Amino acid sequence: MQEFFIQYFGQYYGIDWIAMTMSLLCMYFLGDKKRIGFIVGLIAGISWIYVNYVADIFPGVILNLVLIVLYVRGYIKWKKDKK
Repeated sequence: MQEFFIQYFGQYYGIDWIAMTMSLLCMYFLGDKKRIGFIVGLIAGISWIYVNYVADIFPGVILNLVLIVLYVRGYIKWKKDKK
């Protein structure tokens, strides 16, 4: 039982679960037009970079680096539009 738990839930020290949860929360907050969604997206992106790096999925690392840049751009642009 412990091997099952480690294989499916602890392989990446729970970072994959954090990344998944933060990704879903990001979409939820942005869907409600809440700016916090960009910050949550940054946390998700950083978490996914770690998971993808450890799993040797380098296209995933590149994708999440680009997404982080887009989250920062969206956060800054949203701030400008509010003024």
